[in-house]
Amino acid sequence: MNLTKTDFKEYLICPECLWLKKKKPAEYTGREITVFLQKLIADGYEVEEKARELFPAGVFLAGSESDLLKKTKQELVKKGTIFQATFKTDRGLFVKVDILKFNEENGNWDLYEVKSSSSIKTDLMHNHIKDISFQKITLENSGIEVGQSYIVHLNKEYKRKGELDLIKLFVFEEVSEKIAEIKEEVEYQIDSALELLEKDDLIIKSCDCLYKSVGQRCDCFRKFNPQVPEYSTAHILRGKKLRELVDDNIFDPKDIPADFKLTDPQRIKVELQKVGKVQINTENIRMALEGLKYPLYFLDYETILKAIPSLDGYKPNQQVVFQYSLHLLDEKGVLKHFEYLAEDLERATTGLVQSLRENLGETGTVIVWHQDFEKARNNELGVLHSEYKEFFDNLNKRVFDLKVIFQKDYLHPRANGSASIKKVLPVMIPELSYKNLAVQDGTMAMSAWEEMLKTDDFQEKNKIKTNLLKYCELDTLAMVKIFEVVNNL
Repeated sequence: MNLTKTDFKEYLICPECLWLKKKKPAEYTGREITVFLQKLIADGYEVEEKARELFPAGVFLAGSESDLLKKTKQELVKKGTIFQATFKTDRGLFVKVDILKFNEENGNWDLYEVKSSSSIKTDLMHNHIKDISFQKITLENSGIEVGQSYIVHLNKEYKRKGELDLIKLFVFEEVSEKIAEIKEEVEYQIDSALELLEKDDLIIKSCDCLYKSVGQRCDCFRKFNPQVPEYSTAHILRGKKLRELVDDNIFDPKDIPADFKLTDPQRIKVELQKVGKVQINTENIRMALEGLKYPLYFLDYETILKAIPSLDGYKPNQQVVFQYSLHLLDEKGVLKHFEYLAEDLERATTGLVQSLRENLGETGTVIVWHQDFEKARNNELGVLHSEYKEFFDNLNKRVFDLKVIFQKDYLHPRANGSASIKKVLPVMIPELSYKNLAVQDGTMAMSAWEEMLKTDDFQEKNKIKTNLLKYCELDTLAMVKIFEVVNNL
């Protein structure tokens, strides 16, 4: 049974989940391949392809596992550069190396691992150093003398101007010393993973993901831990406090003892679940809304995140705004709607800023949901389109974040501690819903827009355009309706 690099990363997250995946695949409840995950995978392939261009003499290998192993042996004799060199050890370690280059000066092979991120990550879910360490160990166990090891990632300071400058786009970080520091640890973890996979039976009552934050749970968490409610103590606490509760079999926030030490924000969330009723501070809301100036502009952007910048002035992994929705509400209660959707990449932001400038006046409060995102995009647009910088600077000064109210002054137990508009809207105005839309969230919008740009089918293009406009319009209409509720309190 092979232990691949992906398998090893999953083992580091949760050994029991990897065992179930490999030994009883019919019972394995894998992670859903979301639209966003598909995009990340596609971005990874694109970045890897660009990195290969820096090695023009490289040979790309393709085919079945046996074909790849055979071709790799043939190319190793030639002592050149190999893309997707494939190795399998007697113990079952299996890797495909992004780039393997023979170093004629040292008489060994340099290893390159390509990442689409703008830095080296070492967190539990994305440990790039352990990733490349696994590869180096596998190569050495296969009889390959590895010289230098590099993680190749995108340069966060690079700003595109004209044709891509691949030399400046990528950063080559030599990580041989970092690998050496953790080599014994990784070898031990590999041995432990292989030993685990030798077992044909494993009694799994739970897994250590109980002690981790929600974002670090394994793909089998629900299967292994059915006693944990959808909204649990892990949504509120982490670290030592979470461990104390787990050890006492306390998973529901309602069951946290009254004398358990909590911060004020944590206690508010816990009490909200215990009381089970909406908690509203009308005085704070009134004071917050008093500062609003009509007309009110409810603004929302849709963006696409590109690992490799497609437009001049953009950096790697920078958001490109391709759509906006704008609802205007005057003092008489008259509501108007404006919108823009770019239909080509080159004019994505040019047409958008022109349209926004025409429809958004110089006075009146601009209401958004999560101001950090919108303000950041405004700052970027002001830099990219310097003739509009004053306009975007003024816009940012007028921003009011409606989300803040739902972080501290309007708390609903069924929002499960979240102030996301996707959580707030269903509990406040259930008749307004994203569920019946073809595009239901930002990642779907991102994917749909890319598809709209690619297709030559006129009817399909118009269909996607309609779906995107409906989705973005609902984002700002939802803000209007939510505002009306809190304004009438």
